[in-house]
Formats: sequence, C-alpha cells, structure tokens
Amino acid sequence: MTRNHNINILAVITALTTSIHASASPTTITHQDLSDCDTLGPLPNVMDELGTVVFPADELISAVANVTSIDACPLNSSVNIPNALLVITNLTNLSFTDLHYVADPATTFSNFDGLINGEEAVVIDNVGVNRPLIAEIGGTQPLVFEPGETWEIVLDDWFSAIGLNAADLSSIGVPSIIAPDPSSGSIVANVVPEPASLALMSLATLTLLKRTR
Repeated sequence: MTRNHNINILAVITALTTSIHASASPTTITHQDLSDCDTLGPLPNVMDELGTVVFPADELISAVANVTSIDACPLNSSVNIPNALLVITNLTNLSFTDLHYVADPATTFSNFDGLINGEEAVVIDNVGVNRPLIAEIGGTQPLVFEPGETWEIVLDDWFSAIGLNAADLSSIGVPSIIAPDPSSGSIVANVVPEPASLALMSLATLTLLKRTR
C-alpha cells in the first residue's frame, strides 16, 4: 500500500513538473560561453521559445524594431554600424525569466555573450558589463517578463545578411529551420511556475519524504 501511495505521489510531482514546462515550446539548448562581454550560463538543457505570429497563445509576443545610438556593451560596439532597438511585449498570461536573444545563421551582432545551439546569443538583462535590457515597462518584478510587460533591448551592430528586421521572430526552432527563413532570431526563456503549482509540488514532495523515512 505504501509503495503504491509513493508511486501515486511521484506521478503527481511528475505531472506538475511537466505542466510547468509544457506551457511553451520546449527547445533543446546547448551553450558555450565566449566571455566577449558577460557569460551566458549556467543554462538548463531545455528552455521555452517565444515568438510572433505563428506561435501559440502561451508563447506569443509582439515585436517591433528600430535603430538606436545606445550601446549595450561599449567594449565591442562599432561606431560605424547602427544598433538595433528590439521592443517585445508579452502577450501571454505567463511570466518568464532568463530571457536570451539568439541570432539566426544570417544574423550577426557584437554584444553576444556566447553561443546557443551554435549561434550568437546574449542574456537579456541590465547586469554586468553587457546591458542590453534598457527598459522594463509595465512590470512589477525586475528581470521577470510578466504578462502585458514590454522590454526594450539593444543589440549592438545588429545586421541581417538577408535583409530581415530584428523584430522578425516568426519561426519556431533555435536556430530556425524553415526555408526561406522568415526569422532573424529567437527569444528563449524559462517559464515562472505559478504559486499554486509550486505549493502542490512542495506538498507532494514533503509527503513522499515523510513516508519514505
């Protein structure tokens, strides 16, 4: 009886964990720190991808882009190449943390911190030497991309060899695998678990620990 009860609790924990991570498109992540500005990691093996237009409601963002003279990492920025100002808004009912911008193969920018899945990538934050996040509008928690919140992101010396815009984030996959590629990059992040899910998981875990002693 105890064994069956423990199995049931483990099933609950597994289901809750799965529900937390199933709320957005799972993307397998490999990364390499290059120490150009700051470091990328540590990163989990799986993260969620956010994007525009073709993405479902629980991973949908809007994006627009312009140019800016603001440098995110002046150490590497060139005065001869304009910087991109990428503005994204969270259109989901979920919150996300650990946002990273990942370039597609035809896209380059200079304030990358390393590579994700072999492509240039940067942590979207305002900490350290490299500070691409210049504004968080409408949120209540720093570095948490909340529902309805807008982030303004600087990508130094941003360039697309195939003439795309920095706001073209409309292909699923990191890097994008659709040809011809309508996307210049990707946003990957981690879902913030809802308090109710965390509470249930903690309760199930404590119950299991007590019964196995």
